[in-house]
Amino acid sequence: MYSKETFARRLKDLLDKRGMTQRALSEKLETTEVTVSRYVSGYRTPNIETTVEIAEILGVSLNELVGIDPPAKERPSPDVSVLVSCYSKASPDDRKVLWSLLDRYMTPEQRVVIQSILNEEKAAAV
Repeated sequence: MYSKETFARRLKDLLDKRGMTQRALSEKLETTEVTVSRYVSGYRTPNIETTVEIAEILGVSLNELVGIDPPAKERPSPDVSVLVSCYSKASPDDRKVLWSLLDRYMTPEQRVVIQSILNEEKAAAV
């Protein structure tokens, strides 16, 4: 979540890492050094246009500048990977057993999809 304090700290850290002074940033932004000082101190927050410009000048994303971590990419849990691996090794008869065990958790639409997959696998085996 965004906070003014985090933005101010990130801005200061990024300026330090790049060896850029507040005066240099203010010149690039065509604003006063006092304004940039207020951004760095957390006393003031720039508007979105200025924030985008600051991110471009510093060569970072907006998320990085304001200290927001992007959402982690959702990965299937390890147990899903194990199930998929085991399923791919199972015989057609064993696959039917697996699907019969999972049937109580499926929607009618999912059952139709699974039945068509099983029918295709049966036809391919013949």
